Amino acid sequence: MPVDDQFGAKPAVLRCSRCGKFVDWEDAHVQIICTCTPRITLPPVLVREGTDDDRRAVRALFEQDFGRTKIVAFGEVMDIDQMPALVAVMYADPSGALTYRLLGDALHIVALATDPMWQRSGVGGHLLAEAELLARRLNLKRLVVATTNDNLPALYFYQRRGYRLTDLVPNSVIEHTQQEVAGFAGIAVRDEIRLEKKL
Repeated sequence: MPVDDQFGAKPAVLRCSRCGKFVDWEDAHVQIICTCTPRITLPPVLVREGTDDDRRAVRALFEQDFGRTKIVAFGEVMDIDQMPALVAVMYADPSGALTYRLLGDALHIVALATDPMWQRSGVGGHLLAEAELLARRLNLKRLVVATTNDNLPALYFYQRRGYRLTDLVPNSVIEHTQQEVAGFAGIAVRDEIRLEKKL
């Protein structure tokens, strides 16, 4: 199976926060900024359970964001197209989606995708907050998520929202893909990093 079909939880496209231009994953850079940038007034984000009518739009979001619908995490290959999803809507169309499954006493966030047009607009945070509410309603004790060692945006995103690093699975990506590829900012993609948030 090709590397792009097997592993990862990282978007293929990012959007520059300054000019809005789309940036390839390998060409992205981490930048230190303060809070001086004025906030854009955006419409409210509605998050709801995905329906069968949403499936095509959700699939398109993940294919645009990841380039695939299969994800490897926690040692398993999962088809996110077959999983329940939370859908974020701005205006009329889905602007983001989060797929999940139950994993023991945890809600496993399998994948989170945001339309590049709406990155940095709060869509991902709203999806994550709704996933946490869902986990509480199901009386689960924690949420878990996995990403790759190069995915600095995801590591920032989850830790900023109270998730803590729990496990490093060295060379997990290389074992699944049989090759080493460049990821965010050219960082070699090698390891799976797992995070959790206790409720």
